Parts: sequence; structure tokens; C-alpha cells
Amino acid sequence: MRPSLLVVLFALPASAQQAAPTITLADLEKACAKGDQSACTDYGFNLEGADPEKAVSVYRAACAKNALPACSNLALLLRDARGAPKDLEEAARVAKKACDGNNAPGCLHLGLVKDAANDFTAATAAYERACGLKVFHGCTNHAVNLLKGVGAKKDEKRATAMLEKTCGESVKKGVQYPSLRACLVLGQLYESGGAVPKDKDAAKRLYKLACFGGLDEGCERLGAGPKNVNEHGDGHGH
Repeated sequence: MRPSLLVVLFALPASAQQAAPTITLADLEKACAKGDQSACTDYGFNLEGADPEKAVSVYRAACAKNALPACSNLALLLRDARGAPKDLEEAARVAKKACDGNNAPGCLHLGLVKDAANDFTAATAAYERACGLKVFHGCTNHAVNLLKGVGAKKDEKRATAMLEKTCGESVKKGVQYPSLRACLVLGQLYESGGAVPKDKDAAKRLYKLACFGGLDEGCERLGAGPKNVNEHGDGHGH
């Protein structure tokens, strides 16, 4: 889900006993102009829907000043040709800059960009690094590549263990970058058998976790209605 284009709400600690201050787009623009690179990233993020070209410009300027979340977000816009022509080379460069600086979503985005460039070995390596930084979409993507033998030697045992751990971690409260897709993929393995013994009850339990975590495909596999909360899987944020 994306924040409103009109305001960004920053929550205060509950102990403050007062409403969170409302920071408008104009406030972010002013703060960015004064050199607050965090505000620049937030400003760019809020521009993406209404003015992606300006968002790209804001992100590029902030990334050049080492605002790593801006680099990370810019990579996806360049991959998807939003606000600028598609440029996988620049996208990979700015995502790598973010990842090398230990910006966790940047490592995931580097993997996504490398996938788009059909460089599956580099993509798998980036997913593995994202996974190590607890961006669990990276773990899921890495596991799927291991199941298929894409970008790495096929290893169903390791992939299954990774999916089990990722699913378990992703259903915990307060996880910053969960991936309920891990539960879905693991459910599919149990439903079809092969990598794991066929177990329809286990598959159903996993689909239920995915469904009630907000992943529509999990609901569909259960025969239930969608939860209207979709997991985008790109770690995109501000």
C-alpha cells in the first residue's frame, strides 16, 4: 500500500498522548530543498503516482548525495520505465549503490533489476544478500531460483528449508519485510509433492497463512474470497 499523495503521517510514540503531526507534500519539498535527504526520499515517494518524472529527478539528486533509500526506489522506476525511459544499467548501478551501503531493500531491488536483465546468477546472489538482511522477499525469490536451478545449482532441500523459515518468520508480528509468498510457494510444493511428500492438509494450512496474511492467491487456493490486501513483493518504500 502507498501513502496518500497529499500527506505523509509520522507516528509519535503512544506515550506522547497527542495526535501525530501532519506533514504535507509542500513541507517535504521545503525540507528537501534545505538539504534533508530523508525528506527528499519521502518527497519522491509521494510524487511517484502523480508525477513520476519529478520523482525520478528528486530520487536522482538524493541518490547522488548518498540517500540510499532514494537510490533503491529509483532503481524500480528505471526498471519499469516510470518517469524515465527504461534503463537497466542505471537501475542496477543505483540499486548496487544502495545494497553495498547495506540498504536492505536495495539488495532486493538489485535482484529484481538483474532478473529483468536476464542476469540470473547476479539476481540470485542479490536475493541471497537481501535475505541475509531479513528482506524476506529476497529469501522467497532465492528459494524459487534454487527450486528451478536458475542462477544457482538446483537444491530442493535447501530451498524447502528456506521457504519454511521464511514463512515462519513472515507471520510474526512486527516483521518489517515479510513475504507471505513463501507460505504460498511452500503450500504448492506440499500440494503437488516431489520436493516434499504430498500433504494436502499441510498445503491447506500454508494457504490459510498466506490468505489471512493478505495474499489473494492463498485465498483463491482455499476457495475463499480475497482479503483485498495484496503483497507487492518489491520492498518499495521510503
